[in-house]
Amino acid sequence: MKRRLLLVLSLILLLLSFGYSQEQVLSLQDKPIGFGEKTTGGMGGKVVSVTNIEDLKKYAQAQDPYIILVEGVIDTSKESSQVNVSSNKTIIGVTPDASIVGWGINLKKVDNVVIRNLTIKNTFESSKNDAITIETSSNIWIDHCTLSSDMVIVPERENEKDKVDALCDIIKASSGITISWNIFENSWKCTQVGSSDSSTVDVDARVTYHHNIFRNTNSRNPSIRFGVVHIFNNYYKNILLYSIASRMGAKVIIENNYFENVPLPITTQFESPQDGYVLERGNLYIDCGDNNITQTLKSYSFPYSYTLDPADNLPEILLKGAGAGKKVLLP
Repeated sequence: MKRRLLLVLSLILLLLSFGYSQEQVLSLQDKPIGFGEKTTGGMGGKVVSVTNIEDLKKYAQAQDPYIILVEGVIDTSKESSQVNVSSNKTIIGVTPDASIVGWGINLKKVDNVVIRNLTIKNTFESSKNDAITIETSSNIWIDHCTLSSDMVIVPERENEKDKVDALCDIIKASSGITISWNIFENSWKCTQVGSSDSSTVDVDARVTYHHNIFRNTNSRNPSIRFGVVHIFNNYYKNILLYSIASRMGAKVIIENNYFENVPLPITTQFESPQDGYVLERGNLYIDCGDNNITQTLKSYSFPYSYTLDPADNLPEILLKGAGAGKKVLLP
């Protein structure tokens, strides 16, 4: 045991000697913070490497637990649907260019899945799917991914906004979700919790967004209906319409985020018949418009522990640590 520990420490020091900081080195032993804290993914299962769509589908859809190491670019644009992933899986990129381009990933009626260190890109050539869809699923951790489309987010291109769908939608009573250290960029529709104003099952949604970068998007960063969502230590920059919308009675706790060049950082009124609730504290606003908060949440008791970084440190922390392309410490 001591020998293995010394080996791990030696590998970390070796990586650090090549200019990588600790937050840039990921380990299969890492654990999520937030509502998804119980997620372990494919831990204990076989470790396999994949370099093509056939092998990715084979192991992702298997019934047994797997830790799937993605190497290089996997093109899904010729597929007829998103790549379905079964329960008890970890899918993690282990090369700097590890990515899935085209249709994206679908988590439907599954439990205990980890997606880490991947660049996932929606393209005009693929069908109208999300980069990641989480539907009626539990215990999901999306971490250190870079999610984008090939959209140009300017008002003149608004008529093209439906050519691709969102980057990460969490719908139909999905719960126990943590979205951490990702980059969301270049997309009109970014991420939402709850699928519609009539989807009352989403009152059970429990999602944590922390240490993500949202930049060059239009809206839904995220948009929330019905559920409880914790949003802390995220960096918002150059948002065209709004950052966060709480709708249909959703309870949203928004702490120590950094907003820069956002016309409407937080709103509880947006295209729904009922307003949501917001508890807002410790956020920093640079060159932003005013919030529109009509209903305030007095307090909320979280079932997990977390530590807040100061909001003014977030650009430095997240530009250094968020997104895909990190080194992965393998066993």
